[in-house]
Amino acid sequence: MRLVIEKTLDREIVHCASGRALVTSRHARVSVEGEAGAYRVEVPCPAWDRALGALRLARRALRLDKCNVVQVGGDLVVVRRGEVFHRAREGGALVRTLRLANCRSVLHQAIAVVDDQELYLGEYGANPSRAEVPVYRSRDRGRSWERAFAFPAGTARHVHGCHWDPVERRIWVFTGDFAGECHVLSADQDFRQVEWLGDGQQAFRACGAFFEADAVHWIMDSQLEACFQVRLDRRTRRIEKRAAFPGPVWYTKRLSDGVYLAATAQEVGPGVRDRFAHLLASRDLERWEDVHRFEHDGLPRRIFKDGVVAFADGAQTSAGFYLFFEAIRGLDGKAALCRLEP
Repeated sequence: MRLVIEKTLDREIVHCASGRALVTSRHARVSVEGEAGAYRVEVPCPAWDRALGALRLARRALRLDKCNVVQVGGDLVVVRRGEVFHRAREGGALVRTLRLANCRSVLHQAIAVVDDQELYLGEYGANPSRAEVPVYRSRDRGRSWERAFAFPAGTARHVHGCHWDPVERRIWVFTGDFAGECHVLSADQDFRQVEWLGDGQQAFRACGAFFEADAVHWIMDSQLEACFQVRLDRRTRRIEKRAAFPGPVWYTKRLSDGVYLAATAQEVGPGVRDRFAHLLASRDLERWEDVHRFEHDGLPRRIFKDGVVAFADGAQTSAGFYLFFEAIRGLDGKAALCRLEP
């Protein structure tokens, strides 16, 4: 298979794409397109943010491009600069419903949505003091929030993602980053029955998962050691390492026509084999093809980020799916409609 880029969009993030629905953002402006029409929402921000946000390099350096948007039951939930907002499907302004304790935004695809009603998100921040890390739940499409769970101080740096497992009907939570901090939790929706999986080591450091009938698969996102696909048997709860990957995988996507996608980040460390961010594809979670390689754009990483390729939520197929990019040569701050060819 090979990647074909059909067209590029002047949008920094494609949050969701499914059918005619398309949710994107650029700086603090969210654009929503759908069968009922199109509208834009301005996320509240101070004047200095608005001024500096006019420049892409400033947005990169200050992380002003970071934003999460989820559509749930027609409502809109937005996370930006440590605040969570809600907009009702009937329209109106964004209303702030939660202030995060130690986090500005979360990773893409990191907010679990259950039955088009409940949402779960965990804080993703630097957390230098290793304070407790909360997981929040909304039962009403983001209108209000409560703490569902908290990782005790010292057990995790941050949450990489909350994900809904439709097979066991449980929430899976992935954490990182260093020794003793990498865990996988499987919990009921009230977090009354919490199963801790793993020993805190890098094999359990991941951002997302593929939930299959007999197993849960994740791909390590560690730049500290070689990365592998990990298979967890649902019955025995034992893991085994499978395919090796050329770098840490931040984002994955299961397409509606049975193709699995994974994108490696272009970071620095023993777990990074070359200078590319790779897009890989599989039809069976056994054999992976390297379908495209992207180069980092060469700007200083500490200020202007590692190279990242990410996916949009929503039902898409190999004939049409969206990617968006950070610090990738020729594509930084852009999104693209793509397809796979044999």
